[in-house]
Formats: sequence, C-alpha cells, structure tokens
Amino acid sequence: MNVLDHFTIPYKGMGSGIHNLEFDVHSDFFKAFEASHLDNGEFKVLVEMDKRHDSSVFSFDIEGNTKTNCDRCLESISLPMYGTFTLHVKHSTEGESTDEIMYIHPETSTLNLSQVIYEFVLLCMPLVKIYDCENDEQPPCNLTILEKLDQEEEQEKEENKTKNGIWDSLKGLELDK
Repeated sequence: MNVLDHFTIPYKGMGSGIHNLEFDVHSDFFKAFEASHLDNGEFKVLVEMDKRHDSSVFSFDIEGNTKTNCDRCLESISLPMYGTFTLHVKHSTEGESTDEIMYIHPETSTLNLSQVIYEFVLLCMPLVKIYDCENDEQPPCNLTILEKLDQEEEQEKEENKTKNGIWDSLKGLELDK
C-alpha cells in the first residue's frame, strides 16, 4: 500500500455538511515526493470540509515540527511549524486550478489530499529557520556562537552611532547667509 493512499477520502460518498478529518504526516510521507524540500517531520493536519452540492470548502490547520539546522547558530533543532489554509473545490468539467481553487469532475468519487497537504506543509516552513529556544528546558542553540553574534551587533550599533554623529554636527550650520 502506498503511503499517500492514506490521504484519500471517499468524496462522493460523503453527504452535504461539515466533515472533520485528521491526518498524521510523518517522514515517510515526504519521501514519497520526488526532490522534496523537506525530508522529515511530524505534523498533525486537521481538515474541516464544508461539502455543498456543487462545491466544497476545505480548511486546513497544520501543526508540527521538522529537524533542521538553525540559521543563527547552525546547531540541529526541532523547528516548530504551523499554518492555516483554505482550499475551494468546485465541480466542473472546465476550469484551471489555482492555489486557492481546485476544479474536479462532478462525478469524482475519491479525492486524494496528499499533494495539497504536502504543499501547505511546505508553505509553513519559515524563510529563516530560527525560533525562540531560550524558553526550552535544554536550548539546542550554540551559546558561544550566539554571544559572538550579539557582540558583532553591538559593534555595528556603535559604528552606526559614530557615522550618524558626523551628520548630527552639521545640523546646526546656517548656510543661507
């Protein structure tokens, strides 16, 4: 059995109204996608489907973490990730699917949500892979590196004050006389 088959729902057999679905996403899920930008993680995906006679609205709440390297100190961290997304599914034989709207044939009996979930999890990944680890019982960050970064920031601030001080001394000049 393919790991992605777990994300198939019996769409046509579900009646109109609100349906709540829950999916667990593990590392083997990401390995099923070729050239995946994410190769590990543990995520809980809660899906609320509001099914109507000619369309459906899916609300996805994603929360979990992935193991990666911190962009500040380069240590291995468990990066928390979360996000909320909406997908509109419309029944039509015509139409070009977009990021927010998916068109499916009116007679579609099952719907596999694996590609959608994969893309939404990727959208949860922050551009800068850091988090506030000071509240962790055992912070994973390399404190030596972080202290050096703080020292460099202080030096830059001092240099900027000196540069700004040059211009401040010119503020009192009266050049119109």
